[in-house]
Amino acid sequence: MAIRGRAITAVMALLLVAAACGDDEPAPTTAAATTAAPTTAAATTAAPAEEMSACEGATLSFIGLDGEAGEVELEAWREENNVALETHWPGNWPQFVTAIKVGDVYDLATIAYFQAQRQIEAGLFHPIDTSRLSNWDKMFAGLRENVSLRGADGQVYGVPIAWGDGPYIYHPGRVPNPPVSIMELAEPEWEGRFTLFDSAIWLFSMLAVALEFDDGVGELTYVTDEQMESIKEEAIKIVRNAAGFTNGYREATDVIVAGDSDLNINGWEAMLTWAEEQGETLDFDFFVESGGGGWWDGLAIPVTADDIDCAYEYIDLMISDEINAQVGENLVSGVVNEVSAELAGPGAQIYDYDLVRPEVPAVSFRDQSPPEDDEAEEGIASYSDWLETWEEVKAEL
Repeated sequence: MAIRGRAITAVMALLLVAAACGDDEPAPTTAAATTAAPTTAAATTAAPAEEMSACEGATLSFIGLDGEAGEVELEAWREENNVALETHWPGNWPQFVTAIKVGDVYDLATIAYFQAQRQIEAGLFHPIDTSRLSNWDKMFAGLRENVSLRGADGQVYGVPIAWGDGPYIYHPGRVPNPPVSIMELAEPEWEGRFTLFDSAIWLFSMLAVALEFDDGVGELTYVTDEQMESIKEEAIKIVRNAAGFTNGYREATDVIVAGDSDLNINGWEAMLTWAEEQGETLDFDFFVESGGGGWWDGLAIPVTADDIDCAYEYIDLMISDEINAQVGENLVSGVVNEVSAELAGPGAQIYDYDLVRPEVPAVSFRDQSPPEDDEAEEGIASYSDWLETWEEVKAEL
């Protein structure tokens, strides 16, 4: 498929596929696990001058996603305290797990909502003593109290530093009546007017809800092999109607701005910022089947950590008032600290913080992916089954 003659390179979106890491995805992560958007905020010093830092002269080793270790936001603080930061990204999440499992020393790590439970169960991280984080209680309750941060033992294993939800992005001037259901995109009036990522996860999970195979809550998306055939039939109708695949959020933005598409199924509010930089106004909304889907990325302390005291201090700084405001602005994502929400720039102000103020948030941090191959019971479609079915969908184009 192509968008009016323009070839579109297709890749799996990081936000929804655990084995990929794209240039634009947040966590959503993206995507949308996520790499950093262009940095705009200046670094500031955050440690009390009268206290000796536990990190004085330390070297911190971080494994995870670019932009999520305070590379810019804590640069001045590191210089002041003679702290060196080493960052590592092994290329994908399975290799991330292996690196820690074999005993490589890392003091800090990215923990992302869609990987959190598997990684906690795998014993990759120390539990977090939240009493050691002076900024913990400033966090929005919907993040601080969320079960997705916790293991089966009830202990916290991850500290969110940024969050977002799961919208679709559209051009309001060309879409006066935004779709309510993902199923609407199979209708004739949408032919050639929207794009999507070359990824089964988001589309299949919403179709599972639309077809009442899945209630849209709880962990993972469980559908039977027979139900997967019905999902495949509906997916073919939608994908045939699409203008093409886009390679990440930035390209999806550019395609809408250029007028080659009116809507992208896989969205991130950062796309509105990027479009505004090009003189165009976009908007976002949510498919009813998405269930208010969202994401968070955070920091964890690997069991191989060499400097746990410094790791705690560093995490606390990352969720402190001014620093977290900068994190949100630089990642074009929601902040986690309530005070930071008042300080953050426009890149972070686009998010609706009322969604995460209550202990039970209005945004779901559910992992929409299917069970891994070794986790799926007989008759339940596994991750490999979803990927195989997705290839069959594309073969029908």
